[in-house]
Amino acid sequence: MRQGRQAYPALYDKAIEMSSRGASAKDVASALGVSYSAAYHWIKGLRKPEKGALNQFVEEIRKNGPLSAWDVKARFPKHNELFLTATKRAMPVKRHTLPKKFGNYSTWYFIPGQESALKQRVSELLDRYKEMKQQIIEALGAKRPSR
Repeated sequence: MRQGRQAYPALYDKAIEMSSRGASAKDVASALGVSYSAAYHWIKGLRKPEKGALNQFVEEIRKNGPLSAWDVKARFPKHNELFLTATKRAMPVKRHTLPKKFGNYSTWYFIPGQESALKQRVSELLDRYKEMKQQIIEALGAKRPSR
């Protein structure tokens, strides 16, 4: 399965280590499954791989627990594409959806093992939604004009 460039930061350290033991760029490239050009540039110090948006997206979820689309959209405007790419590349990101009436809070991203935190955050959201709905009903009921 293709790992893509998000795997490069982890492979970079291995490439440098192999090179320090005398491996050529060609040997490093074939051993790590990267292009000759990438291995050559890493070994010669011409380029260092960036962490990439996909890795940052997964790390953000891992660090902060389950996050709604609202929480990630400012930093990751294309969060849906990142999720789909992560899924294709067997990265540990899952998605939970609620009805569309919750807008940007209808999509939640989480890492396996964060299910209880997800359940708690969604429960808090639903409780807050019910409170706000009741406040609106009461406010509208109190302001109805009498006939």
